[in-house]
Amino acid sequence: MPVDITRLTEGWLELESDPGLFTLLLEDFGVKGVQVEEIYDLQKSLEGPVYGFIFLFRWIEERRSRRKIVDQSEMYVNDEEIVNNIFFAQQMVPNSCATHSLLSVLLNCANIQLGSTLSRLKGHTVGMDPENKGWAIGNSPELARAHNSHAMPQAKRRLDKSSGVSTGRYTGEAYHFVSYVPINGHLFELDGLKPSPIDHGPWDNGEDWTEKFHRVIADRLGEKYNDIRFNLMAVVPDKRLALTHRLNMLRTNRQIVLDALQQLVSDRCEGGDEVSLVIGEEIKDYTTPIVIRTSEEDKFIVIRVPKGDKQEESQGLQRTFSPKDLLALLKNLDSEVSSTEASLREENDKRRRYKIDDCRRTHNYDEFICTFLSMLAEQGKLTELVVPPSVVPKKVVVTKRTQERQNKKKTKQRRRK
Repeated sequence: MPVDITRLTEGWLELESDPGLFTLLLEDFGVKGVQVEEIYDLQKSLEGPVYGFIFLFRWIEERRSRRKIVDQSEMYVNDEEIVNNIFFAQQMVPNSCATHSLLSVLLNCANIQLGSTLSRLKGHTVGMDPENKGWAIGNSPELARAHNSHAMPQAKRRLDKSSGVSTGRYTGEAYHFVSYVPINGHLFELDGLKPSPIDHGPWDNGEDWTEKFHRVIADRLGEKYNDIRFNLMAVVPDKRLALTHRLNMLRTNRQIVLDALQQLVSDRCEGGDEVSLVIGEEIKDYTTPIVIRTSEEDKFIVIRVPKGDKQEESQGLQRTFSPKDLLALLKNLDSEVSSTEASLREENDKRRRYKIDDCRRTHNYDEFICTFLSMLAEQGKLTELVVPPSVVPKKVVVTKRTQERQNKKKTKQRRRK
């Protein structure tokens, strides 16, 4: 949808809470290697790193204004230096909280490829207060254009009726997005409709920050925010990149084992059925680079799994493997390759479905529906579809035999007269 540059702060549209939409929005921002996943089970541990969480909840009327008395039980950060050095932006523009929630995660992580648009925004807003950061977001034509390109056509018609608080679903109720991000060893809640970030404190030694988040969100959902109408999404690395890297390593290791096995079988001496195999430990992770050295004199193969410590590598366990054992290793590698290929296909299919769903979401069906109804009316079929069957007069079907009987009856009546 086009954006009027002169009315940027008035033209942002509502977005749905959908992981596919958010993932495509990341791509439009120019971000590389990041995706958004929906979380269905709070008790289930997450695989791999998590950059942040986006929480959608029903907005309560009495908490709409950020200028109301601050709840003293919430741990707001009042130090201006800390607040200004965190990317925390107040939501100055209605309906922009979806983009705000993504930026609150992305611009507070150091190891994300932001792309030119977000890198420029991050550099431009360094040291700004939350209000000016909010205006910087609202007046960015690139962000507004990307944001609105994923809105439903109904959002444009609802814009004039907006109450000023972004809604995440078209249910007549207001919903709002907030972010949870780890910053400098503390869990922060970043809500653009609040005056400053909320510091939930550090997480315990030996635990991941996501465990701290699980406790915080469980408390929020279980007490005064007791409401099942919520949605939780995680901003995570693009799974396709990790799967592609894993697949390349598996294929490389498979080829190494296959070549070594073929060389051993073709060159071995009579009775030389066994292979001397040196490894640091049992091979469990088949994506670890395998180094194979062959000896023409002794007709044996050495497989070394690097562990990063040269001393440990040289002190590997001496084991003897037969070609049959190497075949078993090759079979395991084949299985891992097939499994990884299936996972990669699934992720690629998911990304294609995201794009298809986005096209269906943003397409305006009004003209098609109006034309379709007009054609039904012209053909006289619209009444049958709209009016209940009990109201539509029933058509009496007269068969040929019935018509003949009626004609004979009329003929007899005329003869009697």
